[in-house]
This record gives sequence, structure tokens and C-alpha cells, in this order.
Amino acid sequence: MAHCLFAILYLHAILASTMSQDNLIVLRNKETKEVYYTRKNKKKVERKIELKKYSKKLRKRVVFKEAKK
Repeated sequence: MAHCLFAILYLHAILASTMSQDNLIVLRNKETKEVYYTRKNKKKVERKIELKKYSKKLRKRVVFKEAKK
């Protein structure tokens, strides 16, 4: 029983560290002001991220750039 509890607590600690708010970034479209939230490894990626994502308002793929929270 104690072994199962340890495994659950260990998995919870791993998930909590990977889902940290520190890694969370905002991707915003300049035209429509739509927002996507995603994670970024700030130790490995130093530049601002630009991704093509689907815009529901424009109904096509457009560039979303990293913005301040």
C-alpha cells in the first residue's frame, strides 16, 4: 500500500513540474487578437516563438507571435 502511495506522489510531482506556469507563454495574432497558450523551454529556446495556427475568425492559418502575458 505504501509503495502505491509513493508512486502516485512521485508521478504527481513530475506532472506538477512539467506543467509549471513559468513555461507557459501566450501566442497572439496581431490582426484578430486571438490567443493560444502553449509551453516553451526557456533554457533551450531564447528567441521569441512564431507559429502558424488556425484562426477561427479568419478561418485560415495565420502567424501567431509570442507576446507578454
